[in-house]
Amino acid sequence: MAHTTAGRPATVKHEHIRLASKRTPARPRPVSPTSSPDDALQHGLDEMRQRFVATFGAQCDAIRVLVDKVAASGSGEAAAALTQITHRLSGLAGTIGFPTISARASDLEVLAGGASRGAFNARLARTTTGAIRKALVKDLAARPVVAAPVVAAPAAPGGAIMRILIVDDHAVVRRGLSAVLADEFRGAAFGEAANARQAIEQLRENTWDVALLDITLPGKSGLDLLKELKAEWPGLPVLVLSGHTEDQFAVRVLKAGAGGYVTKESAPEELAKAIRKVLAGGRYVSPALAEKLALGVDKDPTRAPHETLSDREYDVMSRIGAGKTVTEIAEELSLSAKTISTYRTRVLEKLGVKNSAEIVQYALRNGLVI
Repeated sequence: MAHTTAGRPATVKHEHIRLASKRTPARPRPVSPTSSPDDALQHGLDEMRQRFVATFGAQCDAIRVLVDKVAASGSGEAAAALTQITHRLSGLAGTIGFPTISARASDLEVLAGGASRGAFNARLARTTTGAIRKALVKDLAARPVVAAPVVAAPAAPGGAIMRILIVDDHAVVRRGLSAVLADEFRGAAFGEAANARQAIEQLRENTWDVALLDITLPGKSGLDLLKELKAEWPGLPVLVLSGHTEDQFAVRVLKAGAGGYVTKESAPEELAKAIRKVLAGGRYVSPALAEKLALGVDKDPTRAPHETLSDREYDVMSRIGAGKTVTEIAEELSLSAKTISTYRTRVLEKLGVKNSAEIVQYALRNGLVI
């Protein structure tokens, strides 16, 4: 019988944007078939919320420092860091039941994007930072809702329990997904991976029924990992679960072999529905994306310039849009700086822009920043 091993928490470049507690257990705890799914879900959410609250003040302090730095100098590095921390905070808060914090962090992320255009509203950014801090009281007053019990998940071939591999660079998000899906898929066992290397190790050591894959991973991107997974394990259903909107990556991941694309803002019921759909051999997309696919995006002459980029060019463009240098991107992707510069040149040509600053503006304007 296959067994489950745990992923290790990802190392985040900036200490002040680490949202997961150092005390997060290194080994996931599969839900026992004899335990109550409702109790397991509530316990998991409570644990994650407690960790979130414990580090929330420090997160707000770090955000305020970055806001002041951007206001004082308009620093591209500070603006990129502010965009990153607010993007991650918004996604994490939304995942574990802090919707008001998530919404205010998203508002600040938009404001941070204006810095590259010289349109950073420091006063509004400081007000929004204060609103993020105050939002904790409102969100704490609303307990997470436990979904009503559903029909048990189908067993894997041979009567074995279902095995779900979760690939995401945030330990707290992985734990949250495990807690939510434990209620939807009773008796399921969960494995974790924080990056592409750990995901490959898990897949070679164990047998999985489905993999949930984030797009933004440290090192090798989720899109590159997806292609590798489909090449080595063509029969493995893969559902991409991302904090990015469908317009950014959905069509690309479907072309690369994913069984579906779901955003992290989706309800647990929608995620469960998507998993069941890909397990049955189908594809799961939203009605809007289905319409876009039906129109044939490859044949649409009106498509945006960034849709003409190759997957690697798109990845490089997104990282430049996040304020990263050629050297930083080369290190992250384990490629030479010369190779990244070549991709950058192609991006400039296809987008019709002149320099990296204009790539940043284009990416922010179209919501393409990783």
